[in-house]
Amino acid sequence: MLENEMEESLSGTIKISDVSYDALRSFVNYLYTSEACLDEHMACDLLVLADKYQVKHLKTYCEKYMISKLNWENSLLSFAFANQHNAKSLFDAAQSLIIDNMDKLSKREEYKELVEKDPRLVVEIYEAYLSKQVNTAAHKDSSTKP
Repeated sequence: MLENEMEESLSGTIKISDVSYDALRSFVNYLYTSEACLDEHMACDLLVLADKYQVKHLKTYCEKYMISKLNWENSLLSFAFANQHNAKSLFDAAQSLIIDNMDKLSKREEYKELVEKDPRLVVEIYEAYLSKQVNTAAHKDSSTKP
């Protein structure tokens, strides 16, 4: 980037405008120290940066933090966020929590928004739920056979 005839090479400055100053500062600090002070907002911001710049250990660290803060109230947003940023562990944990609360799902405002914005994700939830039901039924059948 700095070797070509681009604006960055002429000015000696790289502009990163899709992230807050605090998140970028924390990201650079993590690259030097392998330490990050996380709260729920910073974990999201750093996970986005870690995904974008392929810093796997930071991404894993942020996912673990977000999983530790996962609850029914934030599960749908976390599920959609994890899908958007390829955060497999967070995706699976959020999906599991959602599936365990399917009876309450359609009442959530976030669910209605997800249906409109990304119906494919809603289909994934229902496919995972049905798969769990089939596996549970198959397990019950095999345990009742003599």
